[in-house]
Amino acid sequence: MNFLLHRHLAARDLGSAAAGAAAMLPDLWRMADRRVRPSRAPDRPAAPPPRLAEVLAGIDHHVAADRWFHAAPVFVEGERRLAAALRAAALGAPRLALFAHVLWEMCLDGALVRRTGLAPLLDDLRAGLEAIDGAPTEAAASIHHFQQRAPSPAGALADRAAFESRLRRICDELTRGPWIAGYQDGAGLVLRLSGVRARFGMPPFTPDQHARLAALLDALAASADQALIDLIHTAPKH
Repeated sequence: MNFLLHRHLAARDLGSAAAGAAAMLPDLWRMADRRVRPSRAPDRPAAPPPRLAEVLAGIDHHVAADRWFHAAPVFVEGERRLAAALRAAALGAPRLALFAHVLWEMCLDGALVRRTGLAPLLDDLRAGLEAIDGAPTEAAASIHHFQQRAPSPAGALADRAAFESRLRRICDELTRGPWIAGYQDGAGLVLRLSGVRARFGMPPFTPDQHARLAALLDALAASADQALIDLIHTAPKH
């Protein structure tokens, strides 16, 4: 499940914009530093401040929702159909079908943007990120990752500073709007996928590959819209 859908379901289930934004953090953490991820047994404070409690609840929701989602037919079947379509299209892009997993997740986020509307979704996203900005988000990263690591003062401080700087840039870019708007159509999804592939050292798409893949994804938009409806109605509350 990609971060927009995580935000939507957590806000719905937990009744909190802050918890909804916090449910995005595990995905955003990995973008900032692939080593930072939720701990299976975090050492939590016995009585965290209310805002931190909301952030930790959102992260817990993310973990539980992913566990359900990756076994759910709405994801498994959608990923399988998309992988088959990518192979059949024979676009010549190396190992393209291996990215069907993340691409189908982004297709579902695109369906959410179309269903909700870009402007309202961005308003909710900005409000949620503002609510958890600063101390609550920093404390959650400490609880789930940084305090779990063996201390090495100079390296730990440098790692943490770099992580916080990258996370800030990611959140700022999300709230600007174009990143989220890009999920709405095939051309935007191809740009998002290009960024994912670049992180794995994959070459950029040629103009022809870009155009053909965008057309393939636009043709799947109706399927993604229906899959989103099915997902929203069947996702258990966590």
